Amino acid sequence: MKKTTTLLSFLAVGTVAMAQSPRMSLYEEFTGENCGPCAATNPQLDPILAGNSNNTVVLKWQVAIPSAPSSPTSLYQQNKAEIDARDAYYSINSAPNGRQDGQSQTVFGSTSDHPGYITSARLDASAAVTSPFTIVMNRAWNATFDAITVTGTITATGTYTTTGTNLKFRLVMAEKEINYAVPPGSNGETQFHHVARKSFPDLANGTAMSNTWAAAQTQTFSIVCNLPSYIWDKSQVEMVGFIQDDANKKVLQSVLAAAAPLANDAAATAASLASITCSTSLVPQVTVKNNGSNAITSMTINPFVNGTANGASVNWSGNLAVGASTTITMNPITGLTAGSKTFSVSIASSVSGATDYNLGNNSVTTTFAVIGAYTANTTVESFSTTTFPPTNWIVVNPDGNTNTWSRVTSAGSQSTTQSARYPAYAAPEGDADDFILPPTSLTGFSAVKLTFDVASAPYSSTPEDDQLQVKVSTDCGATWTTVYDKMGAALNTAPATTSNFIPNATQWRSETVDLNAYANKPNVLVKFVGISGYGNNIYIDQVNLTAGFTSVKNIDENFKSVELFPNPATSQTSVNVNLANASEVTVTVVNNVGQIIFQTVSGLQAGSNTVDIDTKAYAAGIYNVVVATENGSVVKKLSVVK
Repeated sequence: MKKTTTLLSFLAVGTVAMAQSPRMSLYEEFTGENCGPCAATNPQLDPILAGNSNNTVVLKWQVAIPSAPSSPTSLYQQNKAEIDARDAYYSINSAPNGRQDGQSQTVFGSTSDHPGYITSARLDASAAVTSPFTIVMNRAWNATFDAITVTGTITATGTYTTTGTNLKFRLVMAEKEINYAVPPGSNGETQFHHVARKSFPDLANGTAMSNTWAAAQTQTFSIVCNLPSYIWDKSQVEMVGFIQDDANKKVLQSVLAAAAPLANDAAATAASLASITCSTSLVPQVTVKNNGSNAITSMTINPFVNGTANGASVNWSGNLAVGASTTITMNPITGLTAGSKTFSVSIASSVSGATDYNLGNNSVTTTFAVIGAYTANTTVESFSTTTFPPTNWIVVNPDGNTNTWSRVTSAGSQSTTQSARYPAYAAPEGDADDFILPPTSLTGFSAVKLTFDVASAPYSSTPEDDQLQVKVSTDCGATWTTVYDKMGAALNTAPATTSNFIPNATQWRSETVDLNAYANKPNVLVKFVGISGYGNNIYIDQVNLTAGFTSVKNIDENFKSVELFPNPATSQTSVNVNLANASEVTVTVVNNVGQIIFQTVSGLQAGSNTVDIDTKAYAAGIYNVVVATENGSVVKKLSVVK
């Protein structure tokens, strides 16, 4: 009943003011780049706002709640003075938060000011309140596309009086859509909509209006709006105007001058290449869209790997119609080494022989990983060294979110204080990042297993669907098989906590994953996948990928004989391999705890061959020497004495 009374009260005020005109309502969201709940709310809110574009204008203020992003390219940092002023104007102290026509959302039926309560019907309710004003507003680029002149007329369709000099026409430059390659804040958001970027002539004073209006009274305005240097994409710039009464903060009318194209504007919209490769060269593809008002007949596209030019530029020619897209095959990028990489392209500023004044959309970036050589170095990793990822490990972070796998020194299992953490506490829901072990050859091995310790906790008493998977690939990541998959309550080792979960010594569980299906496989990739349900943190520690020789089932008939000499050995031994036919042979030395301490792959000829092994650094003891082909193996015992 109270909500209904409040809404009727708002309607009555408009009637007393002789409101006669249909209203374009203004919806303002206060959201933040470091705000996890904002990242969870916006994907549901944005389609609702888009569906009400016929009666609702949108502005989003990127606030410093719960904290200010540190990146100088963050949307808050670029316009923080105005954003802070708008926060203070409405006394905003939480995010996400919303205002409808300058009023609390509860006026129009919501139970709180959280944008999650916004529905199309509630937007319709604010738009249904008629207005005493109409606004006609137009915009025009200057010749060099670095300023917009906004002109218009405000007309009173009824009488209106306010106190003092509180009636203002405010004009805000916004960007309809901004896409980051790397999130500017900690919540993982890379796509932003209707972002408030700059007000003209200023946010506080706006353009003064008379405090008393008669029906049919008009006011014209012409405002030159110079684009700030931090505007990302000029083709996305839109102008939002609104009349606001500072006496009660009510927005009486709003208007949108929509984004408008530039004459020559080539936009790089996507880059694609294999996300994981074992090759030292790749052939990427790039999608380019004509965002301008002229057809594109020529352009130059420059490729980069990790910010350095790599591969020849592509000089494209053709006829790309307005609004059309084309996919262009780039020249090969070469000389790739193992590890995580970024690939990017940049379209040169000359398009169709004329200047492309909108360089903000000329570049696009994606990530990929290059897998190094497959070696028989079974993994024993306790994250004790500061290097991260550890040597030959790879983190695959498709969205570039700063909340990804990392080394921490605040918690570890088995009396250590370090481990690897996937921060589902901060990563947006649905985020999935890979943590790939060093590429491994298991040729000649059996009894393969992966062991690790895990710690996880939910955020609330109703466990979120945080998830940890282990997957295996034998085709360089083209396909993966899931061999371990736990989520929610099955994954958790500790009770819910709303703080950033750090496990104590008792909040770890040991896991064992049988990988015998991959015994004797030459090219094995194993990865952990952390998937966020926006719950809390997932930790792993003491990761061991080991192999043994409990059941050597196949002996390649190509082996006529395999011998070690000298045996026992002190500083060196040789493996004599006598083959019936030429073959590629892997020789591996494994210690008594299953660690691979030496491996070499050689193309051996038919007849007698010798492979030398340096044992000077080996501790005294018994070692297994595995001599293997893809068809089978022979295991010999080697004794080292000192």
